[in-house]
Amino acid sequence: MNAKDFCSCTDHKCPLHPVNHDKGCDLCIIKCLKKDEIPSCFFKKISLERPENEDYTFKGFSNFVEKHCKVEE
Repeated sequence: MNAKDFCSCTDHKCPLHPVNHDKGCDLCIIKCLKKDEIPSCFFKKISLERPENEDYTFKGFSNFVEKHCKVEE
């Protein structure tokens, strides 16, 4: 399967989006790793809601998971 067929990112204007080149998810992941961020597809797997303050950092992802993945006790 080609990355552009399953990518859940809706920012098709982004030059790193798989619809804009033939390198799959690599360019997005490389950018995110350099910025200590998590790709948006990880957030979208949990909820279609955008992270607060567009915070894609590891801490932001942790807060997003905590908010959207309530563990039932």
